Amino acid sequence: MLAMVLVLAACASPPGSGPLGGDSARDSAGDSADSAGGSVTDSTSDSGGLPAPIADADVVVIGAGGSGLAAGVAAMQAGASVIILEREPNQGGASVHAGNFLACGTRWQAEAGVTDSPELCLAEWDAFTGGDATATAVQDFVNDSAATLEWLAAFGGDFTLSTSVAPETGTVARIHLPAQGLELPVNLLGAYAWDHVRTSATATGLVREDGRVIGVDIGPGSDGAGQSGWIRAGVVVVATGGFGRNDARVVENVPGIENFPTFYEAAPGMDGNGLDLVEAMGGALVNMDNVGLYAHAAADAQIGAPEVMIIGNLDRALVVDATGKRVADEREFMTSIMGSRYVDEGPFYAIFDDLGWRDIQLSGRGFNYPDGMNMVIDGPTYESLVPVPAGDTAADLASAAGFDSATFEAALSLYDEAAASGVDTEFGKPADYLLRLRTGPFRALGIVLGRAKSFGGAALDDEGRVLDEFGNTIPGLYAAGEAAGFLGGTWIGHGFNGTITAVFWSGRRAGSTAASDLGY
Repeated sequence: MLAMVLVLAACASPPGSGPLGGDSARDSAGDSADSAGGSVTDSTSDSGGLPAPIADADVVVIGAGGSGLAAGVAAMQAGASVIILEREPNQGGASVHAGNFLACGTRWQAEAGVTDSPELCLAEWDAFTGGDATATAVQDFVNDSAATLEWLAAFGGDFTLSTSVAPETGTVARIHLPAQGLELPVNLLGAYAWDHVRTSATATGLVREDGRVIGVDIGPGSDGAGQSGWIRAGVVVVATGGFGRNDARVVENVPGIENFPTFYEAAPGMDGNGLDLVEAMGGALVNMDNVGLYAHAAADAQIGAPEVMIIGNLDRALVVDATGKRVADEREFMTSIMGSRYVDEGPFYAIFDDLGWRDIQLSGRGFNYPDGMNMVIDGPTYESLVPVPAGDTAADLASAAGFDSATFEAALSLYDEAAASGVDTEFGKPADYLLRLRTGPFRALGIVLGRAKSFGGAALDDEGRVLDEFGNTIPGLYAAGEAAGFLGGTWIGHGFNGTITAVFWSGRRAGSTAASDLGY
């Protein structure tokens, strides 16, 4: 007789359409024992004590964000039958808020006169990611990055090249933006897969038979809608997003972060519970200590902590630590470098004179704001909602903010001299980014430590199959996107700007591999 195991775990999927059908309740029989991510029920019957599945498909994808939709569409294009599950009432997930696509050697770069190639990008990879360009997954991703954008554009979209060289992308312009006036790539994939996406369906466990994953146990979605039961699958793809809002996982993997208040830059739903599913099946997790931390935001003045507002033109401000000492070329605050430094050296403060404070723009995160609510406010509006240390002189501000007066006054004086001369002798910030701070009152806006992307997750082989701790593939189980740390290994290091391309690329890879493994 076949032995079937139903492994239960709370699973979070990033934001599909179409409620699940069927009318059966799960009724497993057997002895239960604790397991990673939930309970395990063993049975000696062919059905494992389960009722008939409420649906079945060759490929069942958990999560209808960018990676999940890409996985489902790729499997569909290969000829496989597909069901994409989504716990939210809408599909799209965090990908609807992602707009920076990294790609190398594209036609959009060529049209803009930018000379680039996968070879150049790979030569720079280790420097801007802290990863490993010799890894097959990295080479495949970079070599396929232009084709990934072409694949997305084929559904009816287009891209334009950003004119600036973004932090953590290398030496040339590699960030591609979805063309204005056209649908986002994730929406285009969602429209293509519309009839295969089932919303309000939370994956609560995976079904395993003779060591192979053969289905998904489901319950109602985040809105309480949807039905319970299980779906039989030829294979399962976990595409549930990152764990930036899972405090326990972040604290476990980033020692010292617990010493600072919690602030999120990850989209709601990024609680990483898809990793519970992977671990319950014996899957390994890798690169978990590389959480994308950022120090470029203040506490959201309109909806409050733990949400944030991005500080506009922070790279043109003076930033000091708690003693009042300048710590870096402020452009570095636009990268994850200063997020990592914050854990050891924070907190940090952005210093503005009165003119700069009136001109500053603070932008809330789109996923936090309902339609019609203004996401962007200026300094005076922010200050009317949240107290901000201020002082007519440097000494007054030092007293209000708790800086060492001599240290701060020296830092402000040296920075003002650099702005006047155009030469930053401390950190080499270019003259275009140096603005004099002359007119009081001065303000010290607290910069918070935001938890954003997850560059760790399920360990994968080079084709998107989940691996156990010994490096063996787990039959029937695949992962993609941020649930796998984008590329499924340590080779991504601390990550890069424009990772949404890797979300779609890894989803397409997982879906194609899954369909191929089933004979399509």
